[in-house]
Amino acid sequence: MRTNWIVACCLLASVYAKAQVFEQEDSCSRENVVVADGFWKHWFVQAGLDMTLQNPYGYDFSKVFPNGKSFGLDVAVGKWFSHQIGYRGKFNWENKLPLLKNDDVTWLAPFDQPGENRRKGGYIAVYGDVLLDMHNLFGNYRPDRAWNLSLYPRVGVNYNFGVSKGALLAGVGVLNTYRLNERWSVYGDIAYIMTGSGFVGSEKVEGTGTGSNSNGYLTIGLGVQMELGRVGSKEPGTHRGQSLCNSEAVASCSQKGQSPMCPVLTNGIWDNWFVQAGLDMSLMNPYGCNFSKVIPKGMTFGLNAALGKWFTPEFALRARVQWDNGLIPNNAVEWLPPAEDPKQNYKKGGLAVMSLDAMLNLTNVMAGYKPERKWHTSAYIRAGIISQFVEGSASPVAGAGLEETYRIADRMSLFGAFGYQVSTSEGMGYGFTGMEVAAGSNGFFDIDFGVVIDISEKTRWNAHRRGQSLCSSQSFSQQGQSPSAVHNWPRFAVNTIASVGVAYGVKTALKAVVHEERPDHSDNKSFPSGHASMAFAAARSIDKEFRKESIWIPIAGYAAATAIGVERVASDRHHWYDVAAGAALGIGSAELTWLLSDKLFPEAKNHVAIGCSGNAVDVAVIF
Repeated sequence: MRTNWIVACCLLASVYAKAQVFEQEDSCSRENVVVADGFWKHWFVQAGLDMTLQNPYGYDFSKVFPNGKSFGLDVAVGKWFSHQIGYRGKFNWENKLPLLKNDDVTWLAPFDQPGENRRKGGYIAVYGDVLLDMHNLFGNYRPDRAWNLSLYPRVGVNYNFGVSKGALLAGVGVLNTYRLNERWSVYGDIAYIMTGSGFVGSEKVEGTGTGSNSNGYLTIGLGVQMELGRVGSKEPGTHRGQSLCNSEAVASCSQKGQSPMCPVLTNGIWDNWFVQAGLDMSLMNPYGCNFSKVIPKGMTFGLNAALGKWFTPEFALRARVQWDNGLIPNNAVEWLPPAEDPKQNYKKGGLAVMSLDAMLNLTNVMAGYKPERKWHTSAYIRAGIISQFVEGSASPVAGAGLEETYRIADRMSLFGAFGYQVSTSEGMGYGFTGMEVAAGSNGFFDIDFGVVIDISEKTRWNAHRRGQSLCSSQSFSQQGQSPSAVHNWPRFAVNTIASVGVAYGVKTALKAVVHEERPDHSDNKSFPSGHASMAFAAARSIDKEFRKESIWIPIAGYAAATAIGVERVASDRHHWYDVAAGAALGIGSAELTWLLSDKLFPEAKNHVAIGCSGNAVDVAVIF
């Protein structure tokens, strides 16, 4: 039955990929050029109404009407750093508006007291969203496009006036906007948010982190959006409807009958990637403990690693992993779970934090971009999940900090960072949950040192002038580059899903036949490793699509798949040969799927014709 579902999902994905049409790009499109034109442009504000459907742990969501339904007001301010990525800060006040009230709501703390939460003021929430425009990431940027679909991860805090408590939150959502004119748009917004037990008024509830058993709520919002600042023309040299050239340059060029030659900064989607690695020291600060005694009671040591990309000279995203108290022990630590025997924390592997950082280069914001500059100061906000291995639970974590980098070579820098992160007591395993009116929350300071290595072929932004072809043959010959490869994204998505589906089906059949006992003796489904087979199937698909773009992309894919396999062996879920067989199965499934795709659908392969017109290189892509 499961295999049938997998096959059905693969067929559905193929239909969806065929139906979801993104504009295909030419050689001067999004794949080669991303425009960055200053920090103080492309800001917007939003205002609207929303409906929230509460989903507290242990309650039947099918009864959410009317028990968990509430209404509220949203206001937000945001900025697009490029046509692909932006950031939005949002404020929500729920269950207090005189209109659209629901006096029957019982799933907002205090529970089973209809109207009490509303009488005390409802609840408020502050969100931070990183916006990823799907049309501009996977299609060609068009400033005159009316519809734009964006995905976003979310982090923030909430405070429930009904119980005078709050908690961290983390979630994911979809934003859809429709442009009415150059300044005004309407939007629809839907997100699911997970939060700690402080929000529902519980001091301690087992299994209420951000895993399968968590408190959460669904938000659905509608409203209007207004672009701030001056809106300009929608000529091809514009960004989100606004001219990249200043008015003086446009006027001067118009008088001379010339196209404006406006300097802009450009980079491609695979440019300006970096990796980080270093050592860190954390100073735990659980609620109710005297921080003056943090050394040695709350001091831990560990490693951190990260992969990131600068989308503009001012803005970057970074995925980060931190592993503490699992390699370098502190025998005097007391402020880690279990409280009765903190040394068990180290013996069970310590703790890990997986997070996404939104980084703002303050130096480039304040002083402008200079490629020769060595020192850079960046601020970041962090959203992620913290897990204490001794407890086997995960909870949201959020934080902020500063990072300083110093370039010592063309591709290498040193970095130092200092930040503070907060979490719930489910994540810290110690102290009180969430925040009170005049109290604090569980958290920890994080101090990092290490190296940064630029891994892309291109690590600087090129200065071009608007009005000159960005894909001229002279430009490419000077840089020793050729036009970037054009990707067939629907084909890649379908083949990847199908590869994983084939690996899943074959491993399920083999498990049913072989009956190999797991090392932990939990069942007889050890051979082969399903996690390894599906991970390597995805990694091989990534390799086949992106190897010509950059060798680092498939290396990252295989490294992630290998890490999954190692974790399965380390956790006693598989023998090493189960993982090896799973890896071979996954790679073979991907090879088979891509081979059949090329044979059955040859028209899906890219056909590229290259020619010259004047000093420009013309690339025609036929699908």
